[in-house]
Amino acid sequence: MNAPSPETRLHRDCPSCGTASANAPLVKYSHPDWPMKQCTHCGLIFLEWVPNYSALYDEIGWTKQHKIEEDRRLKQQPILARLDMMTRWRLGLLGEATPAGGMKGFAKPGPVLDVGCSNGKAFKELAPGYIPYGIEIESSAAANAASIFEPRGGKVVNADGVSGLAQLPDDFFTGITLWSYLEHEARPREALEQTRRVLKKDGVALVKVPNYACWNRVILGAKWPGFRHPDHVQYFTPQTLERLATPLGFSVKFRLYGRVPFNDNMYAILRPV
Repeated sequence: MNAPSPETRLHRDCPSCGTASANAPLVKYSHPDWPMKQCTHCGLIFLEWVPNYSALYDEIGWTKQHKIEEDRRLKQQPILARLDMMTRWRLGLLGEATPAGGMKGFAKPGPVLDVGCSNGKAFKELAPGYIPYGIEIESSAAANAASIFEPRGGKVVNADGVSGLAQLPDDFFTGITLWSYLEHEARPREALEQTRRVLKKDGVALVKVPNYACWNRVILGAKWPGFRHPDHVQYFTPQTLERLATPLGFSVKFRLYGRVPFNDNMYAILRPV
């Protein structure tokens, strides 16, 4: 992405607890154009400035950013990147490694929601009895997802995560996947508030985010693949994810493999309390 202008980025304080960012220390991995800070109260690592979604709509679409990131990794770390791509099957060895599999494993049949559903591929293999819904900001991807979801009785909302969730009814979904989504969301607190509202009392929300506390980040430093400026706007550890979700009415548990330090990602199970 080109250097930001005042029109293409927005300032924010800590998106988890609201503590002012002015006095928060810079993190050593901070990008010159996108200052990364650590909250002095809750410890969350976050970008002080984030892309203005309305101004950069086409540029920040997931499908485009995913390809840019893949090409960047292949150029910087060709051996590791290719090895990772060739062995993605390993992610399923210790549990359900896809949103559709996670819904079957943890949520009851009924309407289920994928926030940031892209082209709908993640819910394409959803088991019978589950009705797919999605939220996607990128219009072309949302249309493709709708062609998969609507024949099964579901629908897709073409909007950003928070705005899309606000359009959905209370106490409606048996399961929600926030899969590789919260690290992109400029308003993660509001997103989880809305998730809690639309989730049934016996429902479950599954979260996958990069794990800032992993060993790979310590070893690789600024070359850690979890760093994507400004596509990723906050970086969670198990502790900071709990500090965000618990006050909003969720219990937080991690799957068997969900917080191991040698995994770049973590997988959390959120349930209403």
